[in-house]
Amino acid sequence: MLFNSKDLVVFDPEKEPNTEGQSPKNETIGLVSVQGKTAFVADKDMNLSKAIGQLTGGKDTHYYSWGNFNLVRLIIYLIRQTGPVHCLMTSYSFSQTSIEQLQNRIERKDLLSFRVIIDNRVKTMSPKPFQMLMQSFDYRCTSVHAKVALLWNNNWKLSIVTSQNATDNPKLERGTIFTDPSVFEFDFKILEDEFKRGTA
Repeated sequence: MLFNSKDLVVFDPEKEPNTEGQSPKNETIGLVSVQGKTAFVADKDMNLSKAIGQLTGGKDTHYYSWGNFNLVRLIIYLIRQTGPVHCLMTSYSFSQTSIEQLQNRIERKDLLSFRVIIDNRVKTMSPKPFQMLMQSFDYRCTSVHAKVALLWNNNWKLSIVTSQNATDNPKLERGTIFTDPSVFEFDFKILEDEFKRGTA
């Protein structure tokens, strides 16, 4: 759908209360909404909590990260809002730091279950992180370049579709957090099939 500037509503954190009744200072800064269903976040000076803000069912969040956070850090941030979740994710690469962060969330029971689909090349490109990943998680290897994380519990079904890997880098990255259960179900079916076909 095409839109022009008159279709956009910019939320001012000093004026707009949020739906949870919290004070305006907790509002996301630089948020733009189209017809109340989509949020756009594009401010390279924002940290993760201000950029993503509060999840709202029925609203998708489109963002650029400018290297301020990676996919794992985003997952951890979202868990603070959703509560404990199951997670199935894909990544083209993994860092040791990301593995340790996920291990910590599993130990704390923030992640009720965790499975990962990783690209075959990680075995040779990043042998040390791959060794850690093998010892830590239920994983499968396949030919994958998609970066997707599915988070779900009784209250939420989230699909994060992004250019971000589970590594830190200073590059401009783009992603979308979908709250629509139908998007989650679409992604889950594909990734569940891929996981079953993958190799250990």
